[in-house]
Amino acid sequence: MTAPLNLARLTLPILLAEWARIVDRLEHQPHDPAHVFTDDVLVRHEISARLRAKPSPQETREMLHEFDGHFRALTEERGACVFGEAAAVASGWTPSREWYFWRAPRR
Repeated sequence: MTAPLNLARLTLPILLAEWARIVDRLEHQPHDPAHVFTDDVLVRHEISARLRAKPSPQETREMLHEFDGHFRALTEERGACVFGEAAAVASGWTPSREWYFWRAPRR
């Protein structure tokens, strides 16, 4: 098992590349039920935090929009946060803003 990425140390372009890799993996590899999906969506969450903190170029926003579209097509909305409702409430996450926490690979 590999150690999780220290997302705070990565630049925004590297985070976007990692998000693209995650989406590509979802598209081209069968989903392993043992895979911990939460690590993947934490990459998207870090991107969101960076974009809220500092404006980004139009190209970055367009790329993210494209990757997010693919992610949405490859996943389905779930009724609960992947980290649990208690974590969502404690962190102030909402399905409208942190939508990626309420999605999981299609069954």
